Amino acid sequence: MDNRQFERWFAHVTCSAGRYLCNALWCVILLVPLSGLGQGWTLRGRVLDDSTGRAVVGASVVSPVSKASTLTDNAGHYTLPLKAGEQVVRFSSVGYFSKSLPITYRETLSDFDVILLPEIRQLQELVVRDRAPDANVRASQMGVATLDIKTLKNIPVVFGETDIIKALTLQPGVTTVGEGSAGFNVRGGRTDQNLVLLDGAPLFNTSHLLGFLSSVNADAVRDVNLYKGDIPAAYGGRLSSLLAMTTRDGNKERLRFSTGLGLMTGNFTVDGPLTHNKRLTFAAGGRIAYPNLLIRRFPEPTNQNRAFFYDVNGRLSYELSTNSIVSATVYRSSDSFKFPEDTLYGWQSTTATLRWNKRLNQALSFELAGHLSHYTFQLEGISPTNEYTFRSGIRQHDAQARLLWVPNPAHTLEGGVSVTQYHLSPGNLAPVGESNIIEIQVAPEQAREAALYVSDEWVPAPWLSVRAGIRYVAFRNVGPGRFLHYDPEVPRSAESVLDTVLFTKGKALARFGGFEPRLSVRLTTGKASSLKMSYTRSRQYLHLISNTTAISPVDYWKLADPFVPPQVATQLAVGYFKNFNDNAIEVSLEAYQKQLQNLVEYRNGATLLLNQHLETDLLPAQGKAYGLEISIQKTKGILTGLLSYTYSRTFARVNTPFSRDRINGGDWYPATVDRPHSATASVQWKWRKGWTFGTNFVYTTGRPITYPDGTYRLNDVVVQDFSSRNLDRIPEYHRMDIAFTKDTRQKPDQPKYTLWSFSFYNLYARKNPYSIYFRQTGTRLVSYRLSVFGTIIPSINWKHYF
Repeated sequence: MDNRQFERWFAHVTCSAGRYLCNALWCVILLVPLSGLGQGWTLRGRVLDDSTGRAVVGASVVSPVSKASTLTDNAGHYTLPLKAGEQVVRFSSVGYFSKSLPITYRETLSDFDVILLPEIRQLQELVVRDRAPDANVRASQMGVATLDIKTLKNIPVVFGETDIIKALTLQPGVTTVGEGSAGFNVRGGRTDQNLVLLDGAPLFNTSHLLGFLSSVNADAVRDVNLYKGDIPAAYGGRLSSLLAMTTRDGNKERLRFSTGLGLMTGNFTVDGPLTHNKRLTFAAGGRIAYPNLLIRRFPEPTNQNRAFFYDVNGRLSYELSTNSIVSATVYRSSDSFKFPEDTLYGWQSTTATLRWNKRLNQALSFELAGHLSHYTFQLEGISPTNEYTFRSGIRQHDAQARLLWVPNPAHTLEGGVSVTQYHLSPGNLAPVGESNIIEIQVAPEQAREAALYVSDEWVPAPWLSVRAGIRYVAFRNVGPGRFLHYDPEVPRSAESVLDTVLFTKGKALARFGGFEPRLSVRLTTGKASSLKMSYTRSRQYLHLISNTTAISPVDYWKLADPFVPPQVATQLAVGYFKNFNDNAIEVSLEAYQKQLQNLVEYRNGATLLLNQHLETDLLPAQGKAYGLEISIQKTKGILTGLLSYTYSRTFARVNTPFSRDRINGGDWYPATVDRPHSATASVQWKWRKGWTFGTNFVYTTGRPITYPDGTYRLNDVVVQDFSSRNLDRIPEYHRMDIAFTKDTRQKPDQPKYTLWSFSFYNLYARKNPYSIYFRQTGTRLVSYRLSVFGTIIPSINWKHYF
């Protein structure tokens, strides 16, 4: 059977009845040694929140005597195989007081539920922690950060609005291309190479107001986890990182409300039980913006612009039994931006998730989930003679099934399958009324994808742990569609088309697939230190078509096809981790190296929108990235904070057979996201009761830019000449912010209280250039710097809980 036949067979199997899932997973499970069974006993139960009664997800359950550990699942369940004899088991989670309990031997101790008391602390500056105090040393994976939402509220950001994406940029290896830009870059990757999930559903646009604010309301989020390359085998489809966000459940005790106001936005949250037995709970939240109140105070013509956005989310959870829970979540965001008497931009994101978690027995859990994600963009020209509408978008639907099995303390196995369907609309331009615009429609694209994965975390000894996984993906770009045959002897163009082949609905235009291995190893070198290594190979079947530095609403997505194959990345990373002062200070040093294939670059002067022959303006590129990340974090005491430094380089090369298409003569050149030096400092000081002071400092090297080499005249028109790409840089970027937060609580369990936040963004009013533009003045080229925020931005925010 050749590779193509195998892909057809694999796609058929994964789309068939559920018995194939069970058969495949049990075949893998039976290969695992069961020597640990029967030599001890099993402790199982749930970990619950004392104040809400809800499950504590991801809580750590550890037995030092048995050298066994596990984490609670989405329903709060845990199963911990133990050795015979009495021992003490420790239960802990971020934001809760730890609890250590003596356990007496029984053959099976079921329903051993543990209640954890929330750790009510003064809200501090951003704290990034893993699940346990020493998890950064003990965990197999590296390059993973967890944002503690409870301590995120006071990070100084523009307009004072809590912002998850902006908080991530304080992490080593995470940057943006500029101030106020959408998206983020991880270890030299592009913005489209980050898989951003909200309750498992992908988000294709993560920003409001063209990048000034994140599109996800932080008050509605429970967990935020960022994987910088060492991505679990359960996930795929992107090259650089995985950002997984989970919305919070409703509490089971009473209705709770919060409302807040800032200079630009207002928000609310509400959650609680819906039934007397408290098995059905809900949580909802929303934000609405009123930036026009500020825009009107700007000088003309800026004060004629108009902007608006909102986002809402909701979650329902129902406990079918103590071993089974069903949840449904929805999310919707919408933006609009209008230039006076010219153009109206609008974009919307919608996601939905339906999930069922079932505990089958003491050691086996099952999860079934379905997700949908829709992103649409529309552009409306309102000039009387050129009135038009332009629309583009992407829809993704998927279904997933997973099994988690813990046969003994040495093994934690996970396996699953998923099927995904894509539908892309690259663009449709339609005239309105008596407009002179000619209608143009670019053919839509469709694809189907099937994936199978299995992974095992093996702990053969306390000083060694290995997490190994393998993922296989079969991808098909399907009709209806067409395939153009170009003359291979000349560069592709509309004039070099030799033949056109039409494909009917469902017929494959292109097939891709392959194995994606994942491996991470942890070697303990001391009581609080370890060495780690990880290897990851991944493929990306979606390309963001964008010829701008930052993500813009007019960008659109394209599926892999015969002309644009899937992107491929291989990353190798090593790291050293060391904790001091009873895990109060965490130090890490990580180095990585990445090789990238099948990247997309663009010809000079490329036309991307409404291009019926888009492949003629796309160029295949290679990439490479490497870097060193240093982090020092203090997590305990009245003074806490994070210091980080990153040295990284990212290069690209376009070396085609045709000399006219080679960029910089086919040599390596700095990629747009190449910023060699980046340093951040985030310090928090609880200086008196109820008051917290925080400050951030950010420094980065300027990004690459292409300056014109000169000018020439063409038909009496002066034209700028660009020959070499990305050989210059904009000036460096640096900024300081401060914030003061007042918490009015007099005791930890006080239900009604208020938070006041006063912040100053860009404290010393530096005019950091976002880009540099050139204007022809006579025979001279004059440069102009564009600064997004050229002054200090004060803000005040009020939040009330009741």
